[in-house]
Amino acid sequence: MIIFLMSIVWVGCKEEGRIDFMDDSAPAPGRVTNVRVRNTPGGAVLKYTLPVDKNLLYVRAEYEIHPGVMRETKSSYFKDSLVLEGFGDTQRYAVALYCVGKNEKTSDSLRVWINPQTAPVHLASKKLRDTFGGVAIDIENPEKANLAIVLMADTANLGYLSEVITYYTALPKGSFTYRGIDGLAPEEYEFAVYIRDRWDNYSDTLTSTLTPWFEEPIPKGTWTDYTLPGDTPPVNSSYPLTRIWDGDTNGTGFHGMETQVLPSTLTWDLGRTVKLSRLKLWPRNHGDDLWKRGHPKIFEIWGSVSPNPTGIMDDSWIPLGRFESLKPSGTGAQITQEDLDFARAGIEFDFEISDFAPDPYTPIRFIRFRSVTTYANLSFSTTSIAEISFWGELIN
Repeated sequence: MIIFLMSIVWVGCKEEGRIDFMDDSAPAPGRVTNVRVRNTPGGAVLKYTLPVDKNLLYVRAEYEIHPGVMRETKSSYFKDSLVLEGFGDTQRYAVALYCVGKNEKTSDSLRVWINPQTAPVHLASKKLRDTFGGVAIDIENPEKANLAIVLMADTANLGYLSEVITYYTALPKGSFTYRGIDGLAPEEYEFAVYIRDRWDNYSDTLTSTLTPWFEEPIPKGTWTDYTLPGDTPPVNSSYPLTRIWDGDTNGTGFHGMETQVLPSTLTWDLGRTVKLSRLKLWPRNHGDDLWKRGHPKIFEIWGSVSPNPTGIMDDSWIPLGRFESLKPSGTGAQITQEDLDFARAGIEFDFEISDFAPDPYTPIRFIRFRSVTTYANLSFSTTSIAEISFWGELIN
């Protein structure tokens, strides 16, 4: 009986053969009809009426974005539109539309014409300016397109410009700074910048002769913990505040209490009086901490020469800068390899005159790092930092 029952189960569980609904003898689908064109920056959206055909699988568009460079876009039979991208100018372009069946038979082509609007790579604006130890590029990207900002320079005085760095962004606006390895000397250099998109469309090239401003690294040998009442304590003794200046940008760094209510503060003594020009922050590169959890999102830097020992943020503290750490890929949840590389290289912020900080270059000795929000996106969070470096001018 047991053997008999097992044989029934075995037969019942045998894999059925694949049921194939493809009809190789079916003719090619008909063409789409009633095509409407909506031109967009660098492309177009085509809406159409699909043929009534149970054999239809998708609609395919073929078009040329550069001489000899063909692109193909597909849209399934569940949709009545498709998006065309990659055009670098506003000329008139022909697009061939095909309906493709489940048996891969293709309809006759239907030609439509589009006139793309100005491409995002040309709508984006760029500006070069000198800054502390280097040059800054300010861009505006109204279409939030994926763009590459390419900086060229002749920092070695070779007599010609060559590419020194490429920044990638999809943010609507931003600033990128180039300072070489140890900062550029305060002398004249020629720089140029252009923008490229992922289809190899290029903006014009902006060239400028600039002189970086003087600055020097602020030595860390005199920095000491100056934790005040109310400051964020480390989660345990393995992650002390001093890790922020131990020179290890890839280590475990400082890791504060997970339940700290925001805003939260960290305080330390630089050991000498300085004026600050910029900072570089390395988020804690451990596990999934980059652009998550305690990675500071909005933070402030305050300075003092004689802070109130009670920890109160009174007039003894001077606001030096309010900064936002943004992923190059934009505000979405996706974290790209470019985002990770950007953070691991250290994220730079310049101290500049603003409504928040009307006097950012005032001499100070004590630093207060104030986490306003983190990438935990909660009202309470740890603050985690691998390393911080400052540049500016030593006063005494």
